[in-house]
Amino acid sequence: MENNKRNHDNDKKRKSGLNNLSRKGVEHGFAVISIMIIVPVFFTAVLLLTVLPRPEISEIEKRELAKMPEFTFESYFSGEYTADVAEHYDDTVPFRDDLKNVGYNFKSIFGIHNEDEVKVVGKPSVVTKPDNDKDETSESSKHDTSENSKNETQQSSSGDVSENRPEESSAETSDTSVQESTEPEEVTVENGIIVVKSNGHYRALELFGGGSGSTYAQALNDFHKDLGDSVKIYSMVAPLASEYYTPSSYSDFNASQRESIESIKSKLDKDIVSIDITDVLGQHKDEDIYFRTDHHWTPLGAYYAAEAFAKTAGLDFKDLSTYKKNDMEGFVGTMYGFTGDANLNNDPELFSYYTPDNVDKCMTYYYTTDFQYTGKGRFFNGVGDIRSAYLTFMGGDEQIVKVKTNIKNGKKLLIVKDSYGNAIPGYLFGSYEEIYVVDMRYFGLNLVDFVKQNNVTDMLFTMVSYSAVGGNADNLENLRTQAKGKKIVDEGLKDEE
Repeated sequence: MENNKRNHDNDKKRKSGLNNLSRKGVEHGFAVISIMIIVPVFFTAVLLLTVLPRPEISEIEKRELAKMPEFTFESYFSGEYTADVAEHYDDTVPFRDDLKNVGYNFKSIFGIHNEDEVKVVGKPSVVTKPDNDKDETSESSKHDTSENSKNETQQSSSGDVSENRPEESSAETSDTSVQESTEPEEVTVENGIIVVKSNGHYRALELFGGGSGSTYAQALNDFHKDLGDSVKIYSMVAPLASEYYTPSSYSDFNASQRESIESIKSKLDKDIVSIDITDVLGQHKDEDIYFRTDHHWTPLGAYYAAEAFAKTAGLDFKDLSTYKKNDMEGFVGTMYGFTGDANLNNDPELFSYYTPDNVDKCMTYYYTTDFQYTGKGRFFNGVGDIRSAYLTFMGGDEQIVKVKTNIKNGKKLLIVKDSYGNAIPGYLFGSYEEIYVVDMRYFGLNLVDFVKQNNVTDMLFTMVSYSAVGGNADNLENLRTQAKGKKIVDEGLKDEE
């Protein structure tokens, strides 16, 4: 009996040992197989990351990616060089935008949102009424969605914008700052931006923090003092789309841009003409005047603004029916990059722009930001990637542009703008003999000297509201005071037909 028990115990031990050996063999086999798979995959990934071309621009984020730094002993020993190399490799992973798209869509499926991916500063906060005696603005009105950034690689974004609109009312009595009709089906809040779903489409809206625009107004007054009455100065500040399409439930987070624009007007010298387009655009808010997926207005919105300017200035101006409409499908603009909301990426819109009937009789000349001539070409440029459709106008911002039209009336216009102003000049080809365009963020000369030496007759300051009340306004004083007394030579005159 005792022997049987001992034999039974020995059998159990043998079986247990065999099981352990078998389990260890399986685990060892799995480990070997894992190593055989992981190691080649790892080395293949390293090889691909080494040999595949690295992107230079992110179309999603609309910016230039980090460049490989130049080696110097000073930067190497300070650690700056190695840090910049690491940043370059991290920022320029091959297929960067495609991988981001996959990530955004994957997170969207599971309802995951990461605020770190939002490219704007500041969370939504309740706004207060602007103090007209205060120079600075609230932080939420200064957030950077490209107008306050010198890294902007423009870009961007027309489609069905019927969602979230208040009922249309007269210009005299309408309050267009919030939606007073039906509430949207869905609202997602990102940093300083709300993504609204209504009528089957998504729209991203930048929230406005308010501001009095004192710096902007003072700069224009100083330009008027320097130039006198020989140059007529106009101010045309464009509201953000949030002025018209913000749901009423979010109105406490969105300051009235009408009040900020009226504050600017009250501070301008009486001889400076303020063109308030808040009501003008409000009368067309049921049309495609702002993009849903981009932070700009559409070329149609810019048309109504240009029309208001021309009427105020007493200029010849052609009806939109005389323009050729050009459509590009599948546009998704900057707001996707700012929010990382896959719903925007999956809801593209139509990009429509309009070319005047005399476009073939006009010539556009391009210069560096310090007015070195680079060549002539077209004002309306073809773009290879629909995501960069806003580059249709002049190809971007970091340059000076001159357009010579076939109009002979002696009038010369200088447009001082941010990227909102890019869509304006094409509507004025029948109104001016010459049009100069400079960006308030990139101009390298003295603007007063530039106006005088080029015999400019009219100046139009046109930009979006947060440029007028935010940090961009500081640049205007720099343009007025920098590089004084330099003779400006237009080498493009040699190349004129």
